[in-house]
Amino acid sequence: MDNVISLNDLFHNRIFKVPDYQRGYSWERRQVREFLEDLELLMPQRSHYTGTVVLHEPPTAASNLMDVEGKTYNPVEIVDGQQRLTTIVLLLDGIRRALAADGFSNTSHTLSQGIAKNYIAAENLNGLPLFKLSLNRDTDHFFKNDILAKRPGVVGAAIASERRLSDAKNQIASYLASKVNAVESDGETYLRGLYTKIATQLRFTLYEVNDDAEVGVIFEVMNDRGKPLTDLEKVKNFLLYASTRLELENSLPQSVNDAWSKILQQLMATGLAYNESENGLLRAHWLSHYDPQAKRWNGSRSVKSRFDLRNYLGNHKELLRQLLSYTAGLRSASVIYCDAYQPNHPGAFATFKAKPRVREQVIAWSEKLRRIGVIATFLPLLMAVRERWPDDPDKYLEILRLCEIFAFRVYRWNGYRSDTGQSAFYRIGYDLAVGGKSYDATVSAIKSEIGYRCRERDFRNDDSAWESVNWYEWGGLRYFLYEYEEYLAAQQNASPIVSWDDLTKIDRRDTIEHILPQTISGQPYWESLFTAPDHAARRHDLGNLTLTKHNQTYGNKPFPDKKGAVDWTTHCYTKAPFYVERDLARRQDWNAEAIAERRAELLEWAKARWSFDTSGSANSPQETVTEAEEYHDDDVIDHVEIDDE
Repeated sequence: MDNVISLNDLFHNRIFKVPDYQRGYSWERRQVREFLEDLELLMPQRSHYTGTVVLHEPPTAASNLMDVEGKTYNPVEIVDGQQRLTTIVLLLDGIRRALAADGFSNTSHTLSQGIAKNYIAAENLNGLPLFKLSLNRDTDHFFKNDILAKRPGVVGAAIASERRLSDAKNQIASYLASKVNAVESDGETYLRGLYTKIATQLRFTLYEVNDDAEVGVIFEVMNDRGKPLTDLEKVKNFLLYASTRLELENSLPQSVNDAWSKILQQLMATGLAYNESENGLLRAHWLSHYDPQAKRWNGSRSVKSRFDLRNYLGNHKELLRQLLSYTAGLRSASVIYCDAYQPNHPGAFATFKAKPRVREQVIAWSEKLRRIGVIATFLPLLMAVRERWPDDPDKYLEILRLCEIFAFRVYRWNGYRSDTGQSAFYRIGYDLAVGGKSYDATVSAIKSEIGYRCRERDFRNDDSAWESVNWYEWGGLRYFLYEYEEYLAAQQNASPIVSWDDLTKIDRRDTIEHILPQTISGQPYWESLFTAPDHAARRHDLGNLTLTKHNQTYGNKPFPDKKGAVDWTTHCYTKAPFYVERDLARRQDWNAEAIAERRAELLEWAKARWSFDTSGSANSPQETVTEAEEYHDDDVIDHVEIDDE
């Protein structure tokens, strides 16, 4: 086939540019390893088909570029194949660095210089580098000044695609070093042979596109090595493509590139740079500002349909305004999204710094919501509150507390699915962001939703109803006990010694201690206090459970041995790192009465902890339905989050 060419022919007289609508570098170790393995298996004089490369010469491309030797180059954009070409450039850069090493012959040094000039960067007429490959705006500076530079910069990778570039470079360097060391004195021959394979034996199908519209279609449907585009990448592509179709001058490309750069940096800095977070951000922003009915959300297709150019014929000025508004809104939403999922990151809730004490409470209550494991339900509402009152942490804190109360009472206490009430909260957030709903009306709506899902009189049920419950299997147990741990610590003007993150790193069953052991057969102390039926009824009682780090150490020891004393050198409640364990040490005995008494104490505390001022909300069944029913017409199962319990 006439259009199947070698890498050497592909790079001949061309300068490659990855357009800004493309994703950043996305190959992980697996893709790089597979590519290196393909090369390793390639026999001399044989060719290896590497895939299709789609190129486009945009109408706005600069005139032919010239290097210092007078050779001219045609600038082209890579529509498809950028992941493979970027990896090949990284590999060739690694080979040329290895060939330039001390101890190798002058011939190898000359080849190293040739590889650099032909595939990395020539020199232009002004003595500056003329790079053969430029990446998109998000990563190009890092690619040229850290990856391809003689020495890496001091800043390091700021976003996920930069990290992957750095990882690929290091993986390739390690691979080449291991191969050169394996052949000992014949390292030069190995490196030259590998270069020959890459430059002359790899084969590409070249497809050159002339029509701008065709570029957008091809980019959508062609992907590299099983790495599909994320919705965030597709939305960026659409916005940049739309900017080229508007019949007026616009700054949309710069706004989009700036926004995506900040979004990706924000996600990277908070450890949220993965597809689920990107899609979750898009979804929450859309539900908050464009359509609260989650059943109609269809990822990037929803965005494209909403801003379809065909709906704005003759009114591109309005379309541009809306596209700029969407871009700015998504950028702001990314900050709120990251603060919600990683409230302890250094820059969280920066606009609240004028009120440091309230900001600390916002961080603490955001952390509580994260611990429960259900955040997506409340994100559109939290986004709306932050955007309406960006420098008022008191309003955000009250809404946040009510969200935590709903999450605990509905998802943990009542045990409802974690999509229960989602549509109502989406609508409340939308009404606040778009409908102009007042703050007081928003608070009232949330309280009504709590009352609708978990009536106050049901929450304050007779304690005897909880006697036969198997609390040990309750999904909210660790969260409940850790909240009690924080309460007891605060009573002593202290903070928990064991952090939540440290606690959840340990298997759940190793952190829950049965004070009355699960097995008492053959234990005289416990058998004297509990009959078999009593033991079966009490062992999983809430009053009999506590947090611990020494579950296996305690085993089925008698209570006095578990309780211990301050001068003991072994693990005991008295010297435990948990305040909930130390609180047990004040008790003289551990019998059925003690278990019932402690359960009553915990339940009484819980009723106060998760209560709220019901003013502005309904508490009787009929009133609750009347106030809340407007939010439940479209109540559908949509999204389920799984927590660590």
